[in-house]
Amino acid sequence: MSLTREQRRSLYLHTAIAKALRHRPTEVIEIARENIDKMRSVNPQAWRLLDEWERILKGTTSEIVASMLDPSEHGQDLRQVSPFAGVLTADQRADAYRRFRKAEAKRKHPST
Repeated sequence: MSLTREQRRSLYLHTAIAKALRHRPTEVIEIARENIDKMRSVNPQAWRLLDEWERILKGTTSEIVASMLDPSEHGQDLRQVSPFAGVLTADQRADAYRRFRKAEAKRKHPST
């Protein structure tokens, strides 16, 4: 399966979030749970995916990371309603996007 540019970008961002999760699991999971509560009122049609995120967040760090970085269509769907807003600082987010742009440039021009 080939991911779109936006899907690859989301995967890059979630890779950075996964790193934060590994370093600060309690804090990151708490942020995600609070975000799920907020998202339920703003996006009630996403209840199935939000319920799934709640279940995922009860797993081990490795299980959470595996779900976050799942490249399948379902993993893409999960990332569309990601509860991890606010986990990364602005600098961390900018760094993830810089790394993504660099990887995309190499993808387009592999010899550079």
